[in-house]
Amino acid sequence: MAAVDTMPHIAARIRNLLTHGRRITVTQRYTYVDRPPDVTAGLTLDTSARNGGITEGVSGDGHHLGVYLRPGLMSGFGVSAYVSDGNRVEAEVWKRYHAAESTSSDPFKRRRNMTLVEITGGLPGDGPGRDDRLVVRHWNSDGVCDERVVVFDGGPRDGGERAARWLYANSLGPAYRYERECDWDFGKVPDGEVQVWTARAAELLDVVSDEGSS
Repeated sequence: MAAVDTMPHIAARIRNLLTHGRRITVTQRYTYVDRPPDVTAGLTLDTSARNGGITEGVSGDGHHLGVYLRPGLMSGFGVSAYVSDGNRVEAEVWKRYHAAESTSSDPFKRRRNMTLVEITGGLPGDGPGRDDRLVVRHWNSDGVCDERVVVFDGGPRDGGERAARWLYANSLGPAYRYERECDWDFGKVPDGEVQVWTARAAELLDVVSDEGSS
């Protein structure tokens, strides 16, 4: 739960997730509206924006972290916690979270001015993982929840995976290359196919290595 005392840890995890230069997909929805989320794919950290795309502010009353993404106007996400909203320490926020009803039809019973953050990956020493994910659910002063899900591609690859990705993406011809690259990057290729193309890439690299040493 985002609170002034937990924000340093949350900010560090998010910064770690953003260090690998990966493409990012963001979905956004309001949980009280029964419709599919808005999805924006192919984003990257906007390093040309202020402070390299990551802004962080700490004061006696709060802590804010904002992330700017490109391309696209107003693409990004952020996490904040302020003492004035009752978010001084995590235990206080959890108490308010459990005391309120997230799906109540009565707006006076809804959660307010709090942010729940779920993070997969981004721990110290973690490399890029295919399951890295960030879910931010923010309830505003009216009790409306804005949910953003941020997922990352697989990140930098060694020679074997780059070769496997290239073979898979080009196996049906150039017309399908981009679509198949995206499927590979976003983990949509079945594990069995990944294993097949990884094995073929290893064989190819072995042949190239043998030719280079002869």
